[in-house]
Amino acid sequence: MNRLQKFVEQGAYGERPGRTAYAFNAALLPEPAKGLDWRPVTNFNPGDAILDEPSLKEVFAAALKNGYSLVT
Repeated sequence: MNRLQKFVEQGAYGERPGRTAYAFNAALLPEPAKGLDWRPVTNFNPGDAILDEPSLKEVFAAALKNGYSLVT
């Protein structure tokens, strides 16, 4: 997929420790914490997200530069 995607770190029972990643390819993501997996957020729209929260511009720029960006 050639668009920015959002992923959340989540456990088998829905627990979320708070890390969120943005990447163009899930293979570029860092290892999740023990017992957790990276799960895609299917209804994520980068344009809407940046309009709602302009500070994401820096996060998205880091994802462009590094392949992914991690937010805790």
